Amino acid sequence: MLLSKFLFCILLFFVLTFSSAESLGFTCKSNTTSKCKSLAGYVSPNATTLSSIVSLFGITDFNSLLGANNLPIRTKPSRSVAAKETIKIPFTCSCNNGTGISDKGPIYKVQSGESLYHIATDLFGFLVTTDEIAAVNNISNPDLIDVDQLLRIPLPCNCDDVDGNRVLHYAYKVSPNKSLEMIAKEFGATEESLLILNNLTDAKQLEAESILDVPLRVCTSMIRNTSADYPLLLPNGTYTFTANNCVKCSCDSSGKYWETFLEPKNWTLYCEPSPPEVKVRNWKECPTTTCVKEIEPGNNWGVQLGMSIFDSRCSDVEGKHNEWSCAYTGYNSRRQTVSVYMVNETRRTIVRFIKDEHAVLEFGIVLDKLRFTSLQCTYIQLVRYIMVSSKQFPGYLFIFF
Repeated sequence: MLLSKFLFCILLFFVLTFSSAESLGFTCKSNTTSKCKSLAGYVSPNATTLSSIVSLFGITDFNSLLGANNLPIRTKPSRSVAAKETIKIPFTCSCNNGTGISDKGPIYKVQSGESLYHIATDLFGFLVTTDEIAAVNNISNPDLIDVDQLLRIPLPCNCDDVDGNRVLHYAYKVSPNKSLEMIAKEFGATEESLLILNNLTDAKQLEAESILDVPLRVCTSMIRNTSADYPLLLPNGTYTFTANNCVKCSCDSSGKYWETFLEPKNWTLYCEPSPPEVKVRNWKECPTTTCVKEIEPGNNWGVQLGMSIFDSRCSDVEGKHNEWSCAYTGYNSRRQTVSVYMVNETRRTIVRFIKDEHAVLEFGIVLDKLRFTSLQCTYIQLVRYIMVSSKQFPGYLFIFF
C-alpha cells in the first residue's frame, strides 16, 4: 500500500513537471542547446522610465536598449515611457530540449505584499505567466513566496531558422482586435510561419494578450563565422555597437544608411566607426577600420569603414558605376583587431533633389571628401541638370550623375 502511494506520488511529480516544462517559453525545433539574441515587446502597464525598465529586466548595456528601439544614442535613462508604450527588450535566448527561454535571467527580488500573479502581470506585462515563473523556480505552491526571494523570469524566445533563413525572434504581445493576417503584414512575416511557430492550426485560435513568436527578417552581412559577434542579427530599424563598442552597425530595409548618391543597398548591414560618445570596452582604444583600394598602380586610397568610392565616368549610358565599399567582417578580441573588406559591385545612380543653391558647394565638398574620380565629368553633368531643373522645379536643384 505504501509502495503504491509512493509510486503514485513519483508519477504525479513527473507529470506535473513535464506539463510545466511543456508550457514554458517558445518551442525550439532543435533538441540541442543553442543561444542567440532575441527581443521581447514589453508593453508597460504604467508610466515609467527607461531606467526603471533597465533595472526590471537586468539590462547591463543601456546602449543595447537604445539600439533595439532605434532611440538616439544621447537618450537619457530618465526618458519617460508612457503607459501602454511598447519597448523592445534585448536579451540572450537559450534553446534547450525543445524549449526557448531567456538565459539565466532576468532575476527579480520579491517585495513585501507581492504575489506571482502581480509580478507576471503588473510588473512584467504578461510576458510570462504565474505558472511559468513557478515552474522555472521549482515553486510547488504559487501562493507561497517569500520576501527577498530571487525569482528567475523566463522570457519566451527562439533561436530557430525560418524557411532556411536566419531571423531574430520577437516575443510580441497580441493587441486586442489584431488578426494573424495583420500581424504578419506588420512584421513582414507569413501567416503560415506564424501558425507553425506558435503551434496553431487555425488563425482563429489567436487570443488577445497572448505572446506570439514573430520571426523578424534581418539584414545580410559579410561577418565571418570566426568573428566573436557572429551571427550579428539585426532586424529593420535597429542598430547595435559591436567590436567592444568600436563599430556601430545598423539595419534599414530602405538602405538609407548607405551611399547618399547611389541606389540604396536594401537589407544590407551598414557598419561605421562608433561615435566619440560611445566608450570603448575591454580595449584601450579602437583599432584602425580603414580599407585600402588601389585606384591605379602605385596609387592607393584609404577608405574608412562605411564609406564608398566609385568611378563616376560619364561614358556609362546605363547610368551604372563601379563602386567599392569598406564593409565590416568581424573582430578578434584577443588580438584586438577589427576586420574590414573592400566590396566591389556595380550600382545604378539615382536622382536627388537639393532645395538650397548653396548645396552645390556642399555637394562639391562631399565629392572631395569621398574622393570621387572624374570630377570634371561629374561637374559638367551637375551644372547641366541644375540648369534644366531650375525651370521645371522652381526652388529645387536636380542632381544626377
